[in-house]
Amino acid sequence: MRPLRPFRSLLLAGLPLLSLPQAVAQDQGANDEYITAHGQSTGLNARPAIGGRLGLSLQHNPASIAVIDQKIISQRGYAQAEQAADFAPGVTSGGSPGNPAQLMMRGFSGNQILILRDGFYFGPTTMVNRPLNAFNLEAVEVLKGPSSVLYGQGAVGGTVDMRTRSPDPDHAHLDTLVSYGSFNTWNAGIGGSIPLSPTLAIRSDFSRTSSDGYVKGADPHSNDWTTTLLWHPSQNFSARLGMDYLTDELSTYYGAPLVPGSAVQDQAKGLLHSSSGLVVSKASLWRNYNVANPRASSVNATPTLHLNWIVNDRLTLHDKAYFSYAKRRWDNAETYSYIGSEGAVDASNAPIEPGRIGRDRFYVYQNQHQIGDTIDARFDSTFFGLKNRLVIGGDAYYLRFIRNRGFPDASYADSVSLTDPEGGALGNFAGEYPYRKSPTTLIDAGLFLEDTLSLTRTLRLVGGFRYDWLSLDRQNYNQNGQFNAATSFKGYYNPANFRIGPVYDILPNVSLYGVYTTAEDPPGSNLFLANKGQFSRLSHSRQGEIGVKASALSGRLVTTLSFFDIRRTRVLVQTGQDSVSTAGSQHSRGVEGQADWRLDRHWSLSGNIAYTDAHYGTFYPDAATDASGNQVPNVPAVTANLWAVWSSALDLPVDLGAGMRYVSARKGDFANTLSLKDYALVNVFAGWHIRKGFTLYGRIDNLANKHFVQWADTSYPSEVLIGAPRSFSISMQAGF
Repeated sequence: MRPLRPFRSLLLAGLPLLSLPQAVAQDQGANDEYITAHGQSTGLNARPAIGGRLGLSLQHNPASIAVIDQKIISQRGYAQAEQAADFAPGVTSGGSPGNPAQLMMRGFSGNQILILRDGFYFGPTTMVNRPLNAFNLEAVEVLKGPSSVLYGQGAVGGTVDMRTRSPDPDHAHLDTLVSYGSFNTWNAGIGGSIPLSPTLAIRSDFSRTSSDGYVKGADPHSNDWTTTLLWHPSQNFSARLGMDYLTDELSTYYGAPLVPGSAVQDQAKGLLHSSSGLVVSKASLWRNYNVANPRASSVNATPTLHLNWIVNDRLTLHDKAYFSYAKRRWDNAETYSYIGSEGAVDASNAPIEPGRIGRDRFYVYQNQHQIGDTIDARFDSTFFGLKNRLVIGGDAYYLRFIRNRGFPDASYADSVSLTDPEGGALGNFAGEYPYRKSPTTLIDAGLFLEDTLSLTRTLRLVGGFRYDWLSLDRQNYNQNGQFNAATSFKGYYNPANFRIGPVYDILPNVSLYGVYTTAEDPPGSNLFLANKGQFSRLSHSRQGEIGVKASALSGRLVTTLSFFDIRRTRVLVQTGQDSVSTAGSQHSRGVEGQADWRLDRHWSLSGNIAYTDAHYGTFYPDAATDASGNQVPNVPAVTANLWAVWSSALDLPVDLGAGMRYVSARKGDFANTLSLKDYALVNVFAGWHIRKGFTLYGRIDNLANKHFVQWADTSYPSEVLIGAPRSFSISMQAGF
């Protein structure tokens, strides 16, 4: 990376502005479980749980971390956690119903982004992730870059933790939400916290979302119930028992088919460019090409237990245990292929007329059971007279994942009209049944340590190490029930990872940091799709990152800036619904900046910008494609967000806000023949504080009704997902 002389000069020139007095929070003795106080951000003094077990403040953690708390979620109307995560620097979301609620950051996506729920890992992201109702959350926390040292696996591009609301042991609270908007979209939630005794409190939240969908027939809905019981018999001990129960039906919109430009007269402009001459027809915008009775449902239940014991001033013990059960069902027509010539036939051997859309059928049934536990001890001591905090611990989990799948023998189950697709039935079709069964057992045990050593009053060194024993038993069975030894395998792996980085306080409220991190973990794609011979060694990554974090104007201005460089080798990439391929390496580098400025009691600005350059090394996704050196799909070079809020406008009980989101052009396929054009979206809102605790909001999203491609799933290369058009909503929020 080039010397940062211009940045250094700019920083030194601005030091007088930043050198205002401010108390510096001590990291030692901090509670890392709670990150906000009654919804109010504590700036760089916040200690998000996602930053590790040392309880470091944002200022003194050598990593890029963003926290989107419930206050921001409520004000901006984020209905789902992924929408909130989109506001973090360099994050974009997308994915099809087959790989729902995917996030991209630092050039990586899918299973290379780790998704946690209250700090717990539940399996490969593309298999287990579901859209989460934001009403139930206290915050969405985003940690950028490799975090295998902290969480063990699958965390190269970053980690996102969805933190549920916690009970308030001192006060009773009630929160409600009801919202209605375009496409018959309803959001509702009710929850509250009640102290049951001086040492016992409970919080419970229930939310429901439902919609006809901006694509007719998609009909997503979900129900999420979370309950937490907090027992705090003394200042030194607490126990937190939680339960999360989620049922949902995903949107079943898989996208608009790509067709030759010569075949249609109504090409939709401003969406994409294809060197192969492919376009999207206006007639197919927001059309549903799925069957009449599609399914993408799940049931998820997860009880958890946290125990925290402050033994004395120098020793704290923490244990967290969980069990997870999930059942997921997909049954759809997912791939839509334009038929350009004669000769294609469907599953009944009937010819498909050129100009129609050939459809497949694909079903997947998943059953998952997982149990795990993590225990750690935190020691505060001195090391040769220097303050030191050491965390040492271990964790283990057992994951049993049974995946049953089926699809017709024919390339196309049936076909539909491009301009007026009829629903049609699921099947059955020859070759679908009996299903192909693939049970997988994953057992992981790990030892870890984290340490922060205060070398001087202004310089500290933060480090960590983790060693794992990973056992994978991947089994496949043929349709006749016989074990398929040719594709099944067992593997034993021992990844060892570390991170090390200094944090230097130039001023009490200005810190420079650098960090070097390694990540040796399962390859980038889904291990539950890999077959024998497709990989023999774990993927290896390393990241170098430097940055600055600063607070000024008595804390009214908080800003961060980071530069990163990530190189990953032996990468496994999903190239189809049921196939993977090996990319020799991937290289990502870039810069991310964030600023939050409270100008006065009326005006506030919040924005970020990120630049990312992500390319493959040697990579052949299939025999006909050489993607070596190509850009990674769905990775925009530039993303930017800006929000401006005018509170108590004209001294009236009214808040006005406007936000802009910009996403630059991206590639939509491995061969880089498909380019998705850039787009900018504008959202506005107005809030009327009717009385204390009651606020009525009106919102318009995508104000200019911009047509854009949100995502191009490489598992479905014949189609792209069109983003949502302009929509409105009105909501009432109450809290008291």
